Parts: sequence; structure tokens; C-alpha cells
Amino acid sequence: MKRIWNVAALGAVIVLGLGTFVIDMNKTEAEWELTVKTNPDVWADQTIDVFYETENETSERFEVTTERSRIATNMNYIEEAIHYRDTLDPSLRGFYRQMKELNFAQSIRTDEGYVGLGQNGNQEIVLFKSTDGETVTSETFKAPADVMEGSWAGLFVHDRDVHLIFRSGYEAESKTKLAVLKEGTNEITIKDLDLDNDFVSEVLGTSWFYDRNMMPISTGNRFIPVRVGAYESFTENGETHSTETNRPGLFAYDIETNKVVQLASKAEESNLTVHDNELMAVQLDGSEIVVDLMTGKPSPRQVIDGSVGTTTYVGNQLYHVRPTKDGAVIDVYEDGKAVSSAAVNATNEEAKLLLDGAQFYVR
Repeated sequence: MKRIWNVAALGAVIVLGLGTFVIDMNKTEAEWELTVKTNPDVWADQTIDVFYETENETSERFEVTTERSRIATNMNYIEEAIHYRDTLDPSLRGFYRQMKELNFAQSIRTDEGYVGLGQNGNQEIVLFKSTDGETVTSETFKAPADVMEGSWAGLFVHDRDVHLIFRSGYEAESKTKLAVLKEGTNEITIKDLDLDNDFVSEVLGTSWFYDRNMMPISTGNRFIPVRVGAYESFTENGETHSTETNRPGLFAYDIETNKVVQLASKAEESNLTVHDNELMAVQLDGSEIVVDLMTGKPSPRQVIDGSVGTTTYVGNQLYHVRPTKDGAVIDVYEDGKAVSSAAVNATNEEAKLLLDGAQFYVR
């Protein structure tokens, strides 16, 4: 198949044999500025994503750092791919490249390195590991049908074995199971998890394919944070249907008892993260619950005073975004204490026109 590239001043036309695709390269003139008020070291590697959306689905995204502001939508896709590649850890590109060949790939970062898992075809599961960021090892497992056909909730590592929590079956008839991959034996053992009518919908810390901001998770944790889902039935026009909902509260899979337990019931969280041996969740009232994943013990503390805006965890730091008339103020907390503050503002009229529909996130 021939590839013909025509690059024009306002766009790129790519002819790929069967069809023609137009990529609009028109750039907005909106500009944003990130000004750090205290402790600039906190912001050395951080990026603010500014999203602008309206009711008619107009959307634009900007990336703002202490050095520059750039639009990140409607770009030449080659330029965007190069930019995205540059943001990845160069030592892990080999790890990501091999995972790219798999279906349904997931990955995690432990305190011992990176682990990836995915399906190769319809019968094999491939496990990838990189402990030094350079060397990638792999092992292939012949997987049972329920693992290959099940809905994967996520991974964790314990006692040097990789564990996969998944759902086998469909809807209310499904069962949550645990697959343990025994390295060096090519064997997978399966356990059932008893959750009555509930199921594990997500293993926290797991990324689909990969995430540039994955945080290290201790392989010695007894409690593996998960989200627990439930099926609720409703009747409409004489027909009964079921829908999935998440149970309120903080939950974890207890490795020692092989059960899912509730760590905290007051958990109307605004955001949460797993870092090393801690689960941290900021609540809608501005308090934060920190759970020791070795013991399962929760410890509450007050962090944010006043109303809670948009929150994001990056590592073990909590970023709290409060809108202002010119943009937003972002306060940073670590170990429950304020450690830095910054402001992202619209610096020209084009950006100011976007303020009513703008949202700000830190990564």
C-alpha cells in the first residue's frame, strides 16, 4: 500500500490507500501561565492540563508548565506522537514497546520494578518484567479459558508471584477469581473469591497498558486496595434489567484470609491513590484517610480547609485546584501539610474567553 503525504499550511492530508483523513492543525491563540508562589522544586516536573469544553462539545486541551504553554489538541499527529514519546522515561521504552504487541495489556509499578501482563492471541498470556529500567524479561503462560475470556480487574505482586484478579462469566452470574502466575513453571493456579453478590471491579494502582505517572507499590502489602462493585436490578416496561454500581467505602483484598474486607466506611472520596504501603483518599469534607496496607489500619486527618475543588494525587502529594476569576490556584499537600502553592492564569484575551468552561488537572 502506498502512502502519500501532503502537508499544507493549515493541515495535513494523509492518503492511506482506502481512505483520506484530514488532521486540522489550526492552533488557538490562547496562552496560559503557571506561576509558583512557594517551594518551586515541587513543580519541576509537573504539568497542568487545562481542558476547555462547552455544551456543543467544543473541546481543547492545553499543557502548561513553568516554562511554557502549548495546545495539545488538533495537532499534527506525528508531532504529537514525538512529544508523547519524549515525556516517557527513556529507559522504559523497551518495556512499553514489547507490551504494545499484546491485547488487553495491563501494567503496574512495584518497589522492585515494572510488571506488565497481556494476551498474545487466544491461548497465551505473556508476563513482562523490568527491574532495572533497561533489561526486559518475559515468560509465556498457557492460560485457562476463564482467564482469557474473563474481565480483568487488575494486577498485584506478592511473595514474588504476579496475581491477576478477574471476573469469570457474565453480569450477575459472574464470579470474581484470582489467578496466580508461578514464574519459572509456566503454571497458573486459580482461586475463587467469595464476595456474595458483589465483585471486584478494579485493583487500584493498575494501569491499562501503561501510565507515565505510575507510583511504586510495595510487594509486601497484606491488603491490596480494590474497588467493589454490585449489581442492582430495576424493572422497566415489564422487563428486569441489571446495572453495575460501586460500593461506597474503601476496600481491599486481604491476602492472608483470601477475602475482600472494608477498610473504611466513610469514604465519599474526591480522589485516592496507592503509594508504597499506603492508600490515601481525600474526602469531600476536606479530610484525608491514610490506610497502612501492611496492617489495614486507617488514620484520618484534616487537610483542606473550606470547600473542596478538584483534587489530584501525584505520588504521595495531593494537589487541590480552586478556581479564580483569572484561572485557578493550586495548593499542594504532603503528609497532611501544605508544602507549595501556585497559580495558573489566562494571559491573553483568547484564553480569558475560555475561562467559563475551563477545568484544571495536575499530572
